[in-house]
Amino acid sequence: MAALGLVPATIFLGHFFYGAALDLPALVLFAALSAILSIALISGQARADLARLTPTKSVLLSFAAVVLVAAWTLTPATPGGPHPVWEWAGMSPASTMNKSATVIEILKLLGLGSVFTLGCLLGATSERGRAAFGLILGLGGLYAIFSLGLFLGGGQIASGGGRLAGGFYTPNVAGTQFGVLVVLSLAWMVRQWRHASGQTPTGRVTVLAPVAALLILFFACLLLTASRAAITATGVAAVIFLGWSALDNRRSRWPLLALGSLLVVVAVLFLVQGNTLFADRFGALAQGDDTRSAVAAAHWRAFLDSPLLGYGLGTYPQVNNQIMTASNAAALSVSVVQHNAYLQWLEEAGLLGATPMFALIAVILGATAWRAARRPRNRTLVAGLLAASVVVLLHAAVDVPLNTPSFEAFWSLLLGLGFALSQTQPRRTS
Repeated sequence: MAALGLVPATIFLGHFFYGAALDLPALVLFAALSAILSIALISGQARADLARLTPTKSVLLSFAAVVLVAAWTLTPATPGGPHPVWEWAGMSPASTMNKSATVIEILKLLGLGSVFTLGCLLGATSERGRAAFGLILGLGGLYAIFSLGLFLGGGQIASGGGRLAGGFYTPNVAGTQFGVLVVLSLAWMVRQWRHASGQTPTGRVTVLAPVAALLILFFACLLLTASRAAITATGVAAVIFLGWSALDNRRSRWPLLALGSLLVVVAVLFLVQGNTLFADRFGALAQGDDTRSAVAAAHWRAFLDSPLLGYGLGTYPQVNNQIMTASNAAALSVSVVQHNAYLQWLEEAGLLGATPMFALIAVILGATAWRAARRPRNRTLVAGLLAASVVVLLHAAVDVPLNTPSFEAFWSLLLGLGFALSQTQPRRTS
């Protein structure tokens, strides 16, 4: 438990190093998390907990396919043959444009696999899973307070253009992080509301006060990131979660609908009557759409030029530079921090590498949702974890949270936690 408790703390710490976006901090982060997994697996009970989880074969096969395809691009023996850059440079050929970048990305993938396994260990029993959920919220609160303090005190390592960056190199990633925390705190609040159904109004307020404070804190930080897509994705995920919760429990239907309506009203008031930060950001929405459209069009054409295996993992910056022209230079100059994660995967890994990655995510989320729908235990928390993934998947279509190692690790942890928590049994004691 002590080893597993270090996992979310290590990930939140990584956020303050630009999200571990540079290669060295990213490798240190994943090495530390992999070491924690090695320590945890010393326990025979931990290995037994993992052995009970299903389905593991489809998850392992999909993950292995992703890694093997990425490793295949390090050789010249691919359908498209080696990339011509190696002949020009007079070096040993390979399919990928950048062998060192691809090797580093493979190591990151293995690290993310370790974090997912750690999430499974955290959620392997109901008691431990609920404790891990609460720990993530508590550490998230500390992270939010520290981020807010740096922002208000002018001590952010990334300026963010007057927006809260949360230690990341772009406030948009911070928006995804706080959006996820908003949804998780909302799920914990609904759970606490249901469990306090037999208490007096004063007792209910006492139970809900801590998580309500966290929800307000996360919501304020989300708004201060002024990330349009993150705010929208969080709103969609929150509506989905509250709608499902209202349908799932008739006794809590009207309080949940009232809570959802209150959140919508508060968000609208902030956006309409807030400071010029929101007005300026949402007023420039058309300009941002034009930039993203230009980036998507240029990189889609690049993907079509090498559709099977792409250009190699980690080669997005090199491809971006190669396809830059006088007409799209303004848009592509910011595309490294503003682009579609799905298109990036297609471009870097091709259809052969991106398909098993998309299948891997679909299997994990699909199995989690299927089991949660069939089991009453931990259903609210699992639904909250699924809604948190909605935030990530929606925002990844226009920004780079899934190109930021520490946030990738955070999401992998939540995926593993939900995957295990949806099928746990209470630990029997003699």
